[in-house]
Amino acid sequence: MKAFLRIAIFGALASASSMAHAALFCTLPSSVSLNFGNYDDSSAANTDVSTTFSVSCCRNPPGSTATLTVAMGPSTNSGGINTRQMKNGANADLMSYQLYFNSFGGTVWGDGVIGGSTWMQAITLTSNCPATVPIMVGSAIFGRIFAQQAVSAGSYADTLTISITP
Repeated sequence: MKAFLRIAIFGALASASSMAHAALFCTLPSSVSLNFGNYDDSSAANTDVSTTFSVSCCRNPPGSTATLTVAMGPSTNSGGINTRQMKNGANADLMSYQLYFNSFGGTVWGDGVIGGSTWMQAITLTSNCPATVPIMVGSAIFGRIFAQQAVSAGSYADTLTISITP
């Protein structure tokens, strides 16, 4: 069976103003995907994969440092962050998985409210808007399907929302 996680980019980074009235504007790619490939439910090993993504940002006026906060929303199938699940496209079977930042099995990547933690990165921009500068998010998305889940064969998927705030 194949497991595929589509991370939808619904959350958009708006702008924020600091005391100096510098506005930070960022956009996300249209989608980020994490493909787990084939899952062997008899294996005692977890299935671990990772992917990276970047955002494009600009700042008016440029030059000052801002903190970018990246949050991962809940699973559309479980409604939770600590209990994320992918659903089989052919039936109602669910497969548990989790997303982390910094390492496999490390800190759960969430929204900081429902569950898990947000990830933060300090950035300095030298580009005036509307030009944007691609910024590689400093942590990969580390995905893990837990071992030995009794699930039927098929294609499993889930959709999450990434939100970026300055």
